[in-house]
Amino acid sequence: MRVNGKGSEVDYEVIRQVQREVGTNRNTESMIKEIKERSEQSIREAALNQEELQKVLQEIRRKLDYLNRYLRIDIDDQLEIPVVKIFERDTNRLIRQIPPDYLLELMKRIDQMLGVLLSERV
Repeated sequence: MRVNGKGSEVDYEVIRQVQREVGTNRNTESMIKEIKERSEQSIREAALNQEELQKVLQEIRRKLDYLNRYLRIDIDDQLEIPVVKIFERDTNRLIRQIPPDYLLELMKRIDQMLGVLLSERV
């Protein structure tokens, strides 16, 4: 079972395997308990952060409506980062993009170069 929260991932099967290898003593059990508590806390915090993010996005959208504009947030496929675009509502003309296209292209090229320099083996 995997629990995702705030960018971290906890695999309880791995914890159980480590517990079997180390043996069941109080230190291992307390460490497992602490890991579970921290992961549950990070899940709760992530849920709160998600709610706060939704409130902020709603406020931004409401303010952009006054300016006859709308906001679109996409995730770049290669870089896996958010790309924010502001469009004019009537003409669907792109007004602003964060990060801009040239910066996205630069980041992709840097990733390619790093891939050539560093080959990761699993």
